[in-house]
Amino acid sequence: MFAVPSEMSILIKEHFNRWYSLSSFYMSITVVDLPISVVSCFVFSVIIYFMSAQPLDVARFLMFFVISLYTVLVAQSFGLMIGAAFNVVNGTFLGPALSVPMMMFAGFGITLRDLPPYLYWGSYVSYLRYGLEGYVGAIYGMNRTSLTCDPDKYCHYRIPRQFLKDVAMSADMFWWDVLALTVIVLLLRTAAFLLLKWKLNAVR
Repeated sequence: MFAVPSEMSILIKEHFNRWYSLSSFYMSITVVDLPISVVSCFVFSVIIYFMSAQPLDVARFLMFFVISLYTVLVAQSFGLMIGAAFNVVNGTFLGPALSVPMMMFAGFGITLRDLPPYLYWGSYVSYLRYGLEGYVGAIYGMNRTSLTCDPDKYCHYRIPRQFLKDVAMSADMFWWDVLALTVIVLLLRTAAFLLLKWKLNAVR
């Protein structure tokens, strides 16, 4: 969100001096962020996955890591698009303002099943919905066996299928979630590039 506005004056000067094209600049900020994102997501996934005592399953861990990485890439692309369209002050306000409805439509405060019909469309444009659904699929999908539970205590969600039913999510939607996040990344990155190009043309 802050990367483009903070470099806008330099970009305008160097781009119009024909030192490099806009596509080269855009590709460079994309490639530079990628290794940091991958390493950070891997460290995050290792800490969260193993400290929450999830099954020692390579496939399940990789699914958890992939959905973490895609969620970060979408969030970066979202911030990049806002940064390309607005200045720092407006972008700082607009980013959180748009993130709150996405959290609501993701099913954090209310399950998707309980959303009113006239608001359900919002769940399809919320990248957090696909991220949350992907996490749930990675952790509780793939026919996960019953969770370990103290026999002296009542564990309502000992059976993963019961948890999935109560949160109104399906365990077999993981790859559809990955596909949806991929499409959202491409759309947001393309929109950010076009907005940046439009802003440079407006300065010309």
